[in-house]
Amino acid sequence: MKELENKLRNELLHDTNVKLLATATWSLPVQSFDVSFETVERTKMDILMKMLLTAFRTGSFATAEEVSKLLVVEPLFIQDMIDKFEQTAMIQKAAGTYTLTEKGRQQLESGVYVSVPENEDATVYYSASHVQFFVGNVVDHAKETYRYANKTRATTAFTDEEWRNALETVRVTESEKEHVQKVIQSIKTVTELEPKFVPCIEFQLHNLGNERLYARVWNTMTEQWDEQLEAQILEHELAQWRERYLTE
Repeated sequence: MKELENKLRNELLHDTNVKLLATATWSLPVQSFDVSFETVERTKMDILMKMLLTAFRTGSFATAEEVSKLLVVEPLFIQDMIDKFEQTAMIQKAAGTYTLTEKGRQQLESGVYVSVPENEDATVYYSASHVQFFVGNVVDHAKETYRYANKTRATTAFTDEEWRNALETVRVTESEKEHVQKVIQSIKTVTELEPKFVPCIEFQLHNLGNERLYARVWNTMTEQWDEQLEAQILEHELAQWRERYLTE
């Protein structure tokens, strides 16, 4: 941490008009949540899939062999498709024959196949001081906490849409398969974990050229200068700084 602080200090003081007034290191409280959710994969239907669903919509078939003869496709392949359609509730067997369900009709009309839901889990981090979710490396820090930290937010205060957006930031919907769209179908459960404390390095500065007092705060989780925290500190302390540093 000291090495990073020295590097940042040298960067800030590269401008000879800038004078360092004070330095501090403290922790930003960040809430940690384990989110359980379901995802599905959406893929464009191929010709055979459409032909098979159309057959179930217009014809009366009891076995994969019967459909195989119509479409001139191997029965094992047809059976595999039938199993997939049954798992996703696109077809059902009633009175001994397969029929297309409402869900099957909708997907056939849209031309998009939606896979069986998969259960997944991910950890997301929320900063009440920023009113937003964070992405980055979390390193716990035991120093004193940020003096203007906001109160934590209850798990029940978040909407499903906020959880979905949080999961998007950690790229849970990225798919390695080509031409496949992975989407979050539902949020199952959310469990709050132990909070994390992100180390931040604060520099209080004075630009002698224009007499401007300002703060720079390095957020080690985002690995960026944190303009929101800088603005919050100035809002609370600028008047005190002017009295302390400009009247000497």
